[in-house]
Amino acid sequence: MELKLYDTLTKEKRVFAPLEKNNVRMYVCGPTVYDFAHIGNARPVIVFDVLFRLLRHLYGESHVTYVRNITDVDDKINDRAARDFPGMALNDAIRKVTEKTANQFHADVAALGCLAPTHEPRATDFVLPRADGKADMTTLIKQLIARGHAYEAGGEVLFDTSSMKDYGALSGRKLEDQRAGARVAVDAHKKNPADFVLWKQSSPDEPGWESPWGRGRPGWHIECSAMSAAYLGDVFDIHGGGLDLVFPHHENELAQSRCAHGTPTMANYWMHNGFLQVEGEKMSKSLGNFVTINEALKDWPGEVLRFNMLKTHYRQPIDWTLKSLEESERTLDEWYALSEVGSARTSEATWPRAVLEALSDDLNTPKAIAELHQLRNRAVHGDGFEARRMAKSKARKFRRRSIRSGCSAWTAP
Repeated sequence: MELKLYDTLTKEKRVFAPLEKNNVRMYVCGPTVYDFAHIGNARPVIVFDVLFRLLRHLYGESHVTYVRNITDVDDKINDRAARDFPGMALNDAIRKVTEKTANQFHADVAALGCLAPTHEPRATDFVLPRADGKADMTTLIKQLIARGHAYEAGGEVLFDTSSMKDYGALSGRKLEDQRAGARVAVDAHKKNPADFVLWKQSSPDEPGWESPWGRGRPGWHIECSAMSAAYLGDVFDIHGGGLDLVFPHHENELAQSRCAHGTPTMANYWMHNGFLQVEGEKMSKSLGNFVTINEALKDWPGEVLRFNMLKTHYRQPIDWTLKSLEESERTLDEWYALSEVGSARTSEATWPRAVLEALSDDLNTPKAIAELHQLRNRAVHGDGFEARRMAKSKARKFRRRSIRSGCSAWTAP
């Protein structure tokens, strides 16, 4: 079966061809664990879980490596640690914050029916050179300096964007058009406004590591370059994440990885899921519509949240509404009831193919769900009035069934 995926870099849907048929490699940016993950954070986790399952189905479970990182060094984490644990040594406070939030993230995504990734590296384990020889941030920065792609200035090490001719190809931003803005920090010591930090100094009350450039900590972007290279190599198959990461995070990841390794690319396919709104508005604490995954799970079963997310194609924006959640729950109630009645007449040899073909067309989950609706309709009409009556009577009984015991065809591959 031919798998096609939309590539953000080339702006086209292409047939997926792994670099190595028996070693499919995917990296997805994971959470920054300064707070509980919100429902928008759940979207890439669910989307790339579906892709992970599909790849395992097509290439074999042992031939797919999925890496999703945890960012546990970040200024937001520092601020949260100082706020929640005043008087405690910062490193100890940071550990308390990140352990609690990381554990909650794992529990939340498990309730959403997501498989654990093959590897889940933490950024703090890849700052300095490692005993096992895996890629690390310090060594990558040294390589960038040696190759003429980075420089020291103002107590920082910065990536020189002018050293890369096609910088901006992923996001479509031209270097000459870069100006001071909300997402591009501009300082006097920079050669170009778009130059970004690879290493920055740490004050005595901030976490830091000793390096050739003094005691400090890494910039955000270099973290993922190191962790992806550590487990997947200099070039791998798929890099995924939310649309908000295209610029600056993924653009800068791509730049520093290519320049450090001297490779023409970092990943052969760049995939990004669309934004999420709540009841037609951007999710915001000030609007009172900010919902964490954990809070949502208190009101809805995990499979309802997952199903509701997959009703919209992953590249399209999604409007997270109460009405849509209620519709998703009703649909699953019917499907669970039908599975109990045993009225489905389509053989297992034929029914999955239409679903798999839909998923193989750039993860077209709405089409896959439409195919499942067709199966449901054939089952109901094939068994006549009695099956429909039984389905209705049993629907409420199975309303809160866990995904671990349910019929989740969109997670079946």
